Amino acid sequence: MKTLIIGGGVVGYNIASRLVEEGHDVTVVDDDPQALERIDSHLDVSIIRGFGSRPDVLAQADVKAVEMIVAVTNSDEVNMVACMNAGLMSQTPVVKVARVRDPSYTDDQFLEDETYGIDLMLNPEQVTADRILNLLRYPGITDVSDFADGQVKLIGIRITPTSPFSGLRLMELRERFPDAGFIVGAVVRSGDVLIPRGETVILPGDEVYLVTAIEDVDEALGSAGLVTNPVRRVMILGGGRIAEFLALGLEARGIKPKIIEPNRDRAVALADRLPDTTVIHGSPTDADLLMEENAGEMQAVVICSASEETNLMAALLAHQMGPSRIIAITNVVEYRSLIKTVGIDACLSPRLIAVSSILRFIRKGRVVAVQALGDGDAAEVLEFEAQLSSEAVGRELRELRVPRGALIAAIVRNETVLIPRGATVIEEADHIVVLAQKEAVGSISQLLRSQEAGA
Repeated sequence: MKTLIIGGGVVGYNIASRLVEEGHDVTVVDDDPQALERIDSHLDVSIIRGFGSRPDVLAQADVKAVEMIVAVTNSDEVNMVACMNAGLMSQTPVVKVARVRDPSYTDDQFLEDETYGIDLMLNPEQVTADRILNLLRYPGITDVSDFADGQVKLIGIRITPTSPFSGLRLMELRERFPDAGFIVGAVVRSGDVLIPRGETVILPGDEVYLVTAIEDVDEALGSAGLVTNPVRRVMILGGGRIAEFLALGLEARGIKPKIIEPNRDRAVALADRLPDTTVIHGSPTDADLLMEENAGEMQAVVICSASEETNLMAALLAHQMGPSRIIAITNVVEYRSLIKTVGIDACLSPRLIAVSSILRFIRKGRVVAVQALGDGDAAEVLEFEAQLSSEAVGRELRELRVPRGALIAAIVRNETVLIPRGATVIEEADHIVVLAQKEAVGSISQLLRSQEAGA
């Protein structure tokens, strides 16, 4: 597929990298020469320097032959105009995706207007807030993702020395919980992702990913020794858009959060828009203020200011005060590693969440890469729809040449979630959830894809 990406920052780079691996013909447009130099040095793509919304630049990128445009610059207006101009200039139907942060642009009256003609408007702050809300729904987890329209959950948990899973081999885990509706899909250990086998031992400090049906989540977490008491006391440090979306979501659940925001005008605006939220004008790194507002007694503290350094310092302060759970936001890879080492429960990157959301949309109907696992995208989670021409259809799993480093973790058939066994037979139209190390993604994709589509 011929794909045009407008914007060569972190989001554009990561999308281009994934699409190149899948055989797309990719062109990246950006007006920043340093961004283009990095892309040209590492990726097999065409690059064009210029403003991606301008018709002459789009013409230089051969937009008339493009099948898909993904506009992910830091400007909402550039992204929207680039998509609209591409639609006007293309000689064939083109799929248009735009990163749009301003909520006023994503109002229903605009989304339904054919003048825009944009297939997906993605707000990174909104999808990040949704991810946090999902994490807060299940106390004690480090990560959560949905598959098969929410029927399957991938849940990350941290193994403590007292965990029922600690010290068990996977085969022993199956013996101890024979009727549990979950499977261990991956183990993250010191940043490395292991796709476990029967002899794999679960150790304290591991981050273990469980795959389970949505109706079996509580049972799976109970087996792991986690109590699923609902979160009611939440403090949010930083009052940006993520905080506002998050507070709105919490209010909708009947929760009354606290927000600490350093900018007085922003704090007043939030207080006007959030009737059930207590908004406090102050610094997220003011230890006295955090103690006064009982940060240590919170069931969850979410750190999401606009400053990376503030988030890092606030995470360290909050950890010392001992709330039940801390969730931090950062787009700096080095900070993510540092924050995890001090005991923060979950660390999210809005940019990488945006990448996953866009890839989910782009790949819809073929293969969905929901998220990367571990540092450096060491592994991926994918969802396939089995087609009749696939060599896997009609065969038992034990007959398939599933590559080492890959695991078929769940099958969704007619809205029923199956935790597969060796005798499970894949049928046409099944949705198959797979966890795979990066080097195994190509082989498992070839096994499960349509033979007509090729590898």
